[in-house]
Amino acid sequence: MVGGVICELNPLHNGHAYLFHRIQADGAAVVACMSGHFTQRGEVSVFDKYVRTRAALKAGADLVLELPVTYACARAERFAFGGMYVLTALGCVDRLYCGSESGDTARIRQAAQAVTDAPVEAALQTYLSKGMTYAAAREQAVRQVYGEDTAGVLTTPNDILAVEYVKAAVRLHSPFPLHTVRRTTAHDGETPVGDFASASYLRQQIVQGRDITAYIPPAAAELFQKAAQTSEGDRGQVMERMLLYRLRSMTREELANLPDISEGLENRLYEAIHAENSVEAILSHAKSKRYTHARLRRLLLYAFLSWTQEVWKALPPYIQVLGFSARGRVLLRQAKQTAALPLVTRYADTVGLSEEARHYYDLTARADDLYALTGKTVLPCGTLQRTGVVVAD
Repeated sequence: MVGGVICELNPLHNGHAYLFHRIQADGAAVVACMSGHFTQRGEVSVFDKYVRTRAALKAGADLVLELPVTYACARAERFAFGGMYVLTALGCVDRLYCGSESGDTARIRQAAQAVTDAPVEAALQTYLSKGMTYAAAREQAVRQVYGEDTAGVLTTPNDILAVEYVKAAVRLHSPFPLHTVRRTTAHDGETPVGDFASASYLRQQIVQGRDITAYIPPAAAELFQKAAQTSEGDRGQVMERMLLYRLRSMTREELANLPDISEGLENRLYEAIHAENSVEAILSHAKSKRYTHARLRRLLLYAFLSWTQEVWKALPPYIQVLGFSARGRVLLRQAKQTAALPLVTRYADTVGLSEEARHYYDLTARADDLYALTGKTVLPCGTLQRTGVVVAD
């Protein structure tokens, strides 16, 4: 059996290792579809994708695939679809595992059905017209039509993602079911519980130079300590000046062509950019009841990456392999027979790709090259692409 996980591992912690071990306890190999250098919150990852791949393999993953960048830093619905698309295309995944605050798969399926029902959609439009965010409006619409029990699933981040996984599975006719594992960690930003801490809490501690080893599997902690000493740092702070330069050089028309921008939001952003002197100040200036901090931060990331609305027109045209264990090597051999998309493990594998696939590969490479500017040492273009697939010891 093969269990799939869609994740960021930013950074990997004891909660992720617990999930991997639960999958192994079911007798399944672990395939992790992991975001690369930029994340769903619109932020830069604290460690590069190869460091995080090594950590994942040491924590129990057998095969690590890259969640395509245009999905990895998108809203929950698109993030979930991208991960499900890759795992479905691999052709050998039997079950999707995900952490969940409720741990109630039946309620999650009910909520996924609810958010697609016509009466909920009608109520959603009413709440949106009152200036509510999409997430708040959808939750309220489900509460109105289905009641508190179903709407409650839409109040916590991992359950919301689980709902989107179910929706994506229906859309893609994915053959594997969802299996939820009750979260043992604190919610984002909260105080740790025992030796479990959220990824957002750990990112804060890393930036402040504090010890996080109590919350990280020992083998992964060693990797992260080494990375912090040699190549990492506060990547977000390094990125800020570059981002401010990019934002100040953009016209209203260029802002209007960013992915996921609408309703004249480019004007609000333009005014904020030219009134403020930091990214946080820009976000605070532009934020409103309708536009969340997370959505605005993603928009700024799209600007940094020079993306336009064109980037979302194509589905991922290949599967990027980041690393594998001995068991993962066997899975890769199987996937060569079952996969619906080409498998890319090294640059040479891109030679035979279609023009569309090459364009997507180049888009990812440009994102990696920008990430290479954010560490303690500026890396030449192409350095990260030449790192190659990680093979577990």
